[in-house]
Parts: sequence; structure tokens; C-alpha cells
Amino acid sequence: MDEAFFMENNPGINRFVQLTYMTLCSSGLVPLQRLESAYRGFQCIIHPYLSEDRMDVGALNYVCSRLPECVFQIDRVLFGQSETFLQESGVALKSCIEVYAKARRRRYLYDTKQTLIAFIASKSDLDDVIPSLLALQIEWNKCHRHLQSITLPACLDQHERKTLADVLHIDLPDLEKLEKLFGDRFPIILKTMQSRACNLHVQNYEASYCRYRKETETWWQHIKTFCPDIETRPVYFISSNTHSLINLISGFAEDHDREILQYAHTQPDLADYALRYETLSGERKQNLLYFLLMKYEQAGNKVSDVSQRRVTWEQQMGISRISSSKTLDVPTQVIDLCQLAKRSRNPHINQMLADSSAMVLNIDYPLGRTAYFILNKIAEHVTKILGVYVIGKAASLFADRGDVLIPSYIADQHTHNQYYFENAIQASDIVPFLETSVHGIYDNQRAVTVLGTMLQNKQMLNDLLLNGFTDLEMEAGPYLAAIYELTRPKRYPERETITISSKEMTVGIVHYVSDNPLSEQRLDTNLELNGVDATYACTRAVLEKVLVEESGSHA
Repeated sequence: MDEAFFMENNPGINRFVQLTYMTLCSSGLVPLQRLESAYRGFQCIIHPYLSEDRMDVGALNYVCSRLPECVFQIDRVLFGQSETFLQESGVALKSCIEVYAKARRRRYLYDTKQTLIAFIASKSDLDDVIPSLLALQIEWNKCHRHLQSITLPACLDQHERKTLADVLHIDLPDLEKLEKLFGDRFPIILKTMQSRACNLHVQNYEASYCRYRKETETWWQHIKTFCPDIETRPVYFISSNTHSLINLISGFAEDHDREILQYAHTQPDLADYALRYETLSGERKQNLLYFLLMKYEQAGNKVSDVSQRRVTWEQQMGISRISSSKTLDVPTQVIDLCQLAKRSRNPHINQMLADSSAMVLNIDYPLGRTAYFILNKIAEHVTKILGVYVIGKAASLFADRGDVLIPSYIADQHTHNQYYFENAIQASDIVPFLETSVHGIYDNQRAVTVLGTMLQNKQMLNDLLLNGFTDLEMEAGPYLAAIYELTRPKRYPERETITISSKEMTVGIVHYVSDNPLSEQRLDTNLELNGVDATYACTRAVLEKVLVEESGSHA
């Protein structure tokens, strides 16, 4: 088997991954610094100025958005599979508080002193957090060294901002990015980095492979509590997000458009979008309204009780929102298609779902390997899975942000399996919903499921491109491993070439491009509106597939 798209021909990344797992086998605290040489050695693509004197603002922006802000107060990080096992291992949790990262769904506890606890739902969490902590520590220590030569002022005027930028070996726009990243806490964080070097220690409380299954069972029982009949109904499984599918079917945004726009007009960063809304039509107008609704909801109670009113509206439509529980931070939505048909103002939905007995189970797409445990657990409990649809973000090695990639082949770095499958989603399904003069749609693509967003370098990406790979993502391989077990009477294999085919279950996988790591379109900048049209085009295509399939089953 050609191993070019796995890690064997990239000794730097392979060495780092293996050393990470070996280091975390220790039963005690270990210094993160022991992994720093291996991390530097593989030259992470997201950390391009790693070895330079200048602060790498892009890398710092990326990792700080994916770690809780209290990371600047801690000196140790504990990894655990569950509260129960941590307590059995002697970790005190009573005084801990929940903390959150801006751009990564993961459950964290902070003891308000020196310890951060990160809950891991699979090995993918370790592949994600460890490189992030290393990047933070390296950039923090750069900043610490640079700031020894100056006295930080109480407030930054223009002259002092220029001095600070020069000391950090960055330009003023990069300094502005740091200020925006940390907000009002920027002076405090600067003083913290000036006052001490970062020397994090980590400890892994990973009990067993069975514990991952047990925590996923807890997650499922939480869903069953809210929807007790879900195990007796046929199910369409969708892995996407918590907003796009619900927006398209609930009608809440359209019914509250004046309220949403009124709010947007009062916000300096949204006013231009509100004005643009009036010039648009069709799907693009709807998409922008959904984007503004998201911003309105994010304002929380400072503005109105919009989120609470929305939940009530959705419940009347047959849509149940189920928050995540315990280790797995994976919010879920269950949609009763028959009840939706009775309540919806959309005649297309009314007609096609009137006789449906099925439910849609939509989850906020999980990180990496966790996808396998979730789909595997759902398959253990529900009567029948009619379709599996995955809508996710991906990096592309040739396309632009907001383009759409549709794979027909997946190489999985977890199992070293190569999967061929008939994708239910084709370019023609996306075309009616996306402005092709702006965004590209590419089907029949070759994708690789990578271990983590930070575990690539230029050599690996160029090797992948030369081997015809254009699509880098994190969930398709684990989902296909679970689908293999749904369609075969045995556990998924490793290092095999597999064809996935099932007459009883539809499989559709579609990705919208969030970044191109070989260009300047990287993950350290927000996707914002660049991905809105593509996200909703993919969601509309999947929704249409479900409507047609469910309507046909009752014809």
C-alpha cells in the first residue's frame, strides 16, 4: 500500500506523535518542554515563525482561540476521560469551575488556581490540545524574553504601541490583532507574560478504550431521556452544526426578520451587513439573515430573550435541542419529521413529510476520532439508520474559502484504511443553492482524514497534493469506520482498501473550505461570512436529499 498520505514518510510529524503518546503514558506530571524539540522539528504549517525572534501572532491567535483564557494563570493541565475516573484517581474537583474556549467545543474545568482539566472524548483531543499548548508556551516565552527590556505603561498611546510592536518584532497590524484577541485583558496578559516564563506540565488520566464507549453511552442516555421514542423510530443522522439545518426548517429567522435587522442596524460591525441585506434576494438574502440572527443570539441577555423565544418556537415545530452532558461536548437536535410537517409553513415540507415516521438526529460535528464512538453508539440503540450525512469544514490544497469539496475517496490516518464510497451528494446537488460565479464546487475529490489541524507541515501537504489529495478534514475516516461496522458483521480492519456500499443506508459527505494552508488563507482568521453561503448550500442539499428519500419511502 502506498503510505505517502499517512505519516511514515514524514519522520518529523511521526516522531512528534509517537513521543506525545509515550510521554503521556507516564502516571505523573511531565514537563511539556520535553516535547518542544520534537514539535519544533516537524515545522508545523500553522506556526510558520516558530523559529524566528518575532512573535507568531497568527499561531498565537489560533491556539488562544482554542484554549480557555485561564491558561495564562495555570502551570499544569490534566487530561481526563470522566469526572468519576479523575476523582477515583485523587483529583479534587469540588472547587473547580467550568471554563470555555472561543473556538473549540471541549469541556474544561479550572480550579481557580494553577490547574486546568481538559476532558478528552478520544485520542483526537490529545492530538489537538498538546500542539496548541506547545505553541502557546513557545510564543509566551518569546514574549517574556522580549519584554524584559521595557517597562510596560499603564495604557498604550500611539508612540508606546509602536515601541511595543518593535520590541515584539511585529508590525502595528499584528499588534492590533493581539489587542483584538485579548480585548480588555490585553494589558494584564502582557504583564503576566512579562513577569514569568511559561513552563507547563501535563498529566494524562486516560483509563481505557472502554471508558470512551462508556462516556458515549452516558451521552446517548441523556438524549434518550429527552426523546424516549427515538430508539423505536427510523433515524437520519446528520453531523453538521447547531444552526444551519434548524434555521432552514424552523422559519424563526424569517418571522423575526425586522427585529433581527433592527438590532443589526444598531451595531457598528453589523450595520453594513444590514444594509447589504436589502440588496440581496433568494438564498443569499436568507443566508445573511441567518448570520445576523447568530450575532443577535450571541449578544445574549444584553439584548433580548431571543434564544429562549427561539427554543419555544422550535419545540412547537417538533424540534428538540439537547445540550451536551459530562465529557462529550456535543450538542444535539432531534427533529420529529411528522410533527414538523404539521407545523411548518413551508408547503414543500408539508407535502413531502406528511406520512413520515422518521426522526432526524443532528449533532454538532465532533472532533476527529470521537465521530466513530458517537455513530457506533447511535447504531447500537436506534431501530434503523436510513442515512448518514456529514457536513463539515475542511482545509483545501487548491480551493478558496467558501468553496465546496465532495469526496468519493477517503484515506484515514487513524486506521491507515483507504475508503471508496458512493457519495449521495454530487456537485449538481449544490449548484442550485450556491453562486458558482463566486464559489467553486468540486466533486470526486480525494480526501485525507488527518489526526489534528496542527499536525501537518509543508512536506506532508506537498506530498498529499502530488498524490492527488485536495481535501483535509478530521471526521470522515472515523465515520466510515463506524459505517463499516453498520454494514459488515465484524469490527473495522486496519491498513485495508475498503468499498462502502449499502442499499439500505444513504451516505453523503460534503465539506466547505475553511482555509488553504499552502496559501495565506489560514485558520488564524475568522471564516465569518466567507463560509455562510457554502454552509447553507451544503445543508440545503442534504435537507433536500432527506426530504426526497423520506417522501419516496411512503410513495
